[in-house]
Amino acid sequence: METEIKNIAEDYFSRSDYKIIDYILRGEKGTKVLEIYVDNRKGINIDELVKINHELDDLIEEKIASADISKLQVSSPGAERSFKFIWQLEKHIGRDIEAILSGDEDVTGKLTMVSENDGKIGIEIQKKEKGKKNTEEYREINFGDILESKIKLKFK
Repeated sequence: METEIKNIAEDYFSRSDYKIIDYILRGEKGTKVLEIYVDNRKGINIDELVKINHELDDLIEEKIASADISKLQVSSPGAERSFKFIWQLEKHIGRDIEAILSGDEDVTGKLTMVSENDGKIGIEIQKKEKGKKNTEEYREINFGDILESKIKLKFK
């Protein structure tokens, strides 16, 4: 059943600009919740999510009469989810990013470049040393070396 539902969702999104970022089926029989996180290069708004949710829900009901899913939630990944694909970062150029690299290194700085072809991102890192002038360091990082990356939210 789970594989069938996943195949329906993948087929639905293969005909659109949206890509599945994550797919979670949780709960017990009768209370199962299917969460699908989607994104695209331009970003996604609430109206698009509502439309996708209704269409996908109807499609699953039509193709699998006993899908046993009590709730379908289609959502954008949000700020709390790590980026899975390099193309997701393009729309965030100019924003601050936090990344954990293989080797347990933490990097925080302004995202300045994303190159899908090279598989690299560029980050401008502010170095602050007590009693010294702040310096900037530019660093290119292979996306494959990033274990986790998120946009750093600023609260004013």
